[in-house]
Amino acid sequence: MKFKLLYFGDIYINPKKRAQHISDIRMQFHPQLKKLVEHSPWNNLTQFMMPNPTKSPITTKHVGGIDWNPIITPNLKLIAELDIQMLHPEIVGVSRSDIDNRIKTLFDGLRAPQNEHEIGENTPRDIGPIYTLLDDDHLITKLSVNTSHLLSSDMFSCDIPRSPDSIFMMIDVNVRVAEGTLENLPFMV
Repeated sequence: MKFKLLYFGDIYINPKKRAQHISDIRMQFHPQLKKLVEHSPWNNLTQFMMPNPTKSPITTKHVGGIDWNPIITPNLKLIAELDIQMLHPEIVGVSRSDIDNRIKTLFDGLRAPQNEHEIGENTPRDIGPIYTLLDDDHLITKLSVNTSHLLSSDMFSCDIPRSPDSIFMMIDVNVRVAEGTLENLPFMV
């Protein structure tokens, strides 16, 4: 099962307000993932995504007063392979481009927070559950990163906060089944 996630914005390496920066990244992925689970076979997961589900496996996490709905979880026996196309303003090969630490920051933005200290102070608390790709980044079993020079960011909407160092990413997500169960049967195609 494959789909794409898009990201445009800053990915700081060591931000002063790390939790808020990670939250900002999560909030770019949230509407995409929320839309994804409206479609088959993802809509089958919504029966497990509620604060007190009556069916197992439970996927909703309650952290810091917010319900988080990761769509790839160990309870569902799902894992992810990521192929990332990263376009950044630096010329490829220049020592300023710190790919490995940007990927670490991205991974934190793709997963649900593990404790309340990982939730940014401006994280919305009144929008219902927040969707994340992963329960935890250990569910990523394969990673490929290709970088290139972002020649112009003028094509992106001006309502997205950006700096001269903003990055555009297209993330191909391949969801795989680690172990077959009745709940993850639709993902075995």
